[in-house]
Amino acid sequence: MSDYRALHQYADSNAASYDARRFRALKGRVVDRLEWRLLERAITDLVAHVGPLPRVVDVPVGTGRMARRIRAKGCYVVGVDASPDMLALARAQDSADEYATARVEELSRAVPEVDCIVSVRLFGHLPADAKGSALREFSKVATKGAVVFFAGDTAWLRLRRAVQGRLGRQLESWSPLTAAEARKLAEACGFVVLGVRSLGPLSETRALILAIRDAARPAPAGSANAGHRRGSASSRGAVS
Repeated sequence: MSDYRALHQYADSNAASYDARRFRALKGRVVDRLEWRLLERAITDLVAHVGPLPRVVDVPVGTGRMARRIRAKGCYVVGVDASPDMLALARAQDSADEYATARVEELSRAVPEVDCIVSVRLFGHLPADAKGSALREFSKVATKGAVVFFAGDTAWLRLRRAVQGRLGRQLESWSPLTAAEARKLAEACGFVVLGVRSLGPLSETRALILAIRDAARPAPAGSANAGHRRGSASSRGAVS
């Protein structure tokens, strides 16, 4: 299995200060709310195709910020993380119903089957081979589908990297994908791609909405996916 930076950087003091560093300031609070809104809408899209999702795995669960919100919706949540320190923080905040320490590439060994996998702030860190391994594990564990955030290979991201390079700095070790690359990878791992949603016009963050092939069915009239075609402000950037 690949070794990559994210496996080691969220331990000890880095784990303890994670939320404060990223989500306490105004910008961080806004990003946190936008990420939850994106996840919530993507899950709504998935439900329109595959039905209710009462059992969910959140990987990596981190400090539990998304798991707590999903659990508040009435779901049974299993929180999984490769970092025991991050998992301890999630547990301390009663974020999930169950917890497991595991790498994403070994998910099926650590948790039972559930309806849905959600994965936020992970795929941008994974090298190409680990992305495929993770999606194959998701297809083994999820009986209905998954919502996977990834870093889109956008013109804005390339511009930021160029500017940072001229300043002698380096952006976080994002490994971006185009929407076409993300679709192709997911389909090769056994998923039907229902759509791609965007966090916003200047963000590389994308949500890939995936159904297990046997679970997918057409969305009913008036569902969230029908809203994509109306081009409302809340759904712009999504691909049906």
